[in-house]
Amino acid sequence: MQKLLIKLIELMGITAGDKVVIEAVDFYLWRLDLPLGKISAGTYKGLHWGDATIEDTDAWLTFTVGNLYDSNRFSFGEGIVDINYAEGNEGLAYTGDLEDVITARIKDLYNLNTDGSEQGMQGDDYLSLDIWSEGLGDRELTDEQMDADDDDEESENYLKQFCRFENYPGVTNGDLYAAVLAS
Repeated sequence: MQKLLIKLIELMGITAGDKVVIEAVDFYLWRLDLPLGKISAGTYKGLHWGDATIEDTDAWLTFTVGNLYDSNRFSFGEGIVDINYAEGNEGLAYTGDLEDVITARIKDLYNLNTDGSEQGMQGDDYLSLDIWSEGLGDRELTDEQMDADDDDEESENYLKQFCRFENYPGVTNGDLYAAVLAS
């Protein structure tokens, strides 16, 4: 699984020192937090769910990858982008221009394909996204490959160079984004 995570990182164009957070959250499971930059305040035309009016948003994409279903498959979990909807907003980003702005930004920055998720719940403070990569789909690993991954120190050491939660001692999760951007 670590080698597949490394392949994903390479396909996304992430290098050591980039302002990203890659955190091991469980055995063969990682959470990625990727800054998307500022999305400007305004009203974005909606398709089915009304126009979405937002305040300036410092957007981050958060998703999980790895052995999500304990089936020896490398899979992508739901993507979440928090959105600062404005007071009185009655629309959603889902299926509208705001979704298009966000998904284009993700493609430009990280070479990931994303689309508003019909399966995911759309909330009043986030956009749910399906995520996939052209160069890395669901990959099944044998038990032997999974066991070999446990002993793969080279991959483990490679992954340590990335901006990880444990690199910021004393920082609570709520302050992590600010600590990463300030570094």
